[in-house]
Amino acid sequence: MGRLKIAIGLLCMSMVVLGMVVQFHPLGPRGLWPRSIQAATWISAFFVGVCWMVCPWPGRRWAIAFVFWADAATAIAAAMCSSPASRLGATNHMALIGIFAAFVLGWRVLVGHCVFASIAITAITLWNVHADAATLFGQYIYNAPAFSNVVLLPIIIQTVIEGGRRALWGTAFEAHRDPLTGLLNRRGVQSAIDYTLGSGRQPTAVMAVAVLDIDRFKQLNDNYGHGAGDSTLKAVADALLANIRRNDLAARVGGDEFMVVAFLHGARDVEQAVQRVRCLRPKVGDLKVSLSVGVAWAFMGEPDFNFDSLARQADLRLYENKRQRSGSAETLRLASSEE
Repeated sequence: MGRLKIAIGLLCMSMVVLGMVVQFHPLGPRGLWPRSIQAATWISAFFVGVCWMVCPWPGRRWAIAFVFWADAATAIAAAMCSSPASRLGATNHMALIGIFAAFVLGWRVLVGHCVFASIAITAITLWNVHADAATLFGQYIYNAPAFSNVVLLPIIIQTVIEGGRRALWGTAFEAHRDPLTGLLNRRGVQSAIDYTLGSGRQPTAVMAVAVLDIDRFKQLNDNYGHGAGDSTLKAVADALLANIRRNDLAARVGGDEFMVVAFLHGARDVEQAVQRVRCLRPKVGDLKVSLSVGVAWAFMGEPDFNFDSLARQADLRLYENKRQRSGSAETLRLASSEE
């Protein structure tokens, strides 16, 4: 961003040189007021360029303000020229503004730019006709390239950028999802946990991790086929999504192993979270699926809090539960400095 910021600043400041040349060009502005108004636009461009070079990268609002200032300044400077060709030719500089909007600000701001630029080019074209300086057909050779460069080119660029962005998001989404069930996979749940822990939740918040395993899943596959096994996995996933809260996470982290991560306000909410998992009774046709569950929880604000350790403790409880064949959830509170 640093190099781009400097490049934008230098480009703005270069308008001073361009403006000085235009001031003395035969097709440039004529008369005191047109010269003064056009000079004011490129002088303002110099100070805007300095701000780009010495200030931090602007926030979105300031970047949008820059786009509309640049569009307005360019349109005004173009209108001050003395011939139809120079007026319409000067509007081509607005293409750079459209490219900036497409790359940095997205299609909504680009729409505003394209609408404003279209109005400006059309107004200059009609003014030239009104002043008997040129005909509509005579200006076609100038305003057609202006529309292509200022409006059409940024739209094409934005379309390509948006397509690439959607493809990247789709790839990232698929990389964090289990293709069979649509739940998060192990990488996805870890990424979501990292994001949550980095968002600064209150130290009193509790994280509960439940690890679930389908009982006798191998036997189910052997007896009924892998199609039945896949249907069972989907049924468990659907049951999880139907029972957890909106902000909880559900993931398939192994062959027949699932995980639920709940973010709770306090320790009193743990039992309710466990109950939501314990009551799962997914069905696949006439088959009733039983689950073994292990749960562990801890305060997220504790100095030694670690999600991986919490998940291992829940996993330990799961396999203890399977060995006992109890079919019920066992809950473990990780030891803390308070105990």
